Amino acid sequence: MTPLDIYYFSGDNRADEPVTVDDDITLDDVMTDILANPQPHPTVVYAKNRPTIGPAELPDHQLKFDLDTEHHIAAVHLFGPKDFLPADLTGKADDTTAWIALPRQADIQVPTGVTLYIDRDIRTAFPAEAALPLSVLRDLLHEFMRTGKRPTCVDWQQIDIF
Repeated sequence: MTPLDIYYFSGDNRADEPVTVDDDITLDDVMTDILANPQPHPTVVYAKNRPTIGPAELPDHQLKFDLDTEHHIAAVHLFGPKDFLPADLTGKADDTTAWIALPRQADIQVPTGVTLYIDRDIRTAFPAEAALPLSVLRDLLHEFMRTGKRPTCVDWQQIDIF
């Protein structure tokens, strides 16, 4: 397992300090807490065992997601270096790339007026086709915790937004 640091809003936690999860039960508990509390910004997740970069020692990757609990949908943005990909895909990637997750089935309907954001401050929205059922988000996060790599349970589309 790869421990995950998850930054989200809950009670007095204003997403300043991560909650670290390293098992399936704790990850499910954190997801329940995220779903129970309004998230004014997308939730940010880092794999703790990944390298850091620069003098500030920032993670070399970032996974973030926005969700709409009323409609049971989420959208995922991810960026990372070439070695963040599963081994069979590293030859097809730039040094650092950003992606959005796409569901494997295209029948997910996003209700009119629902917008999920990559970045709420600058109003950068996910495309409607990036909407995933919350059950797929759960599977994606569990795979991320197991592997520390870009999950394979969804399709990915490269995007120019980091």
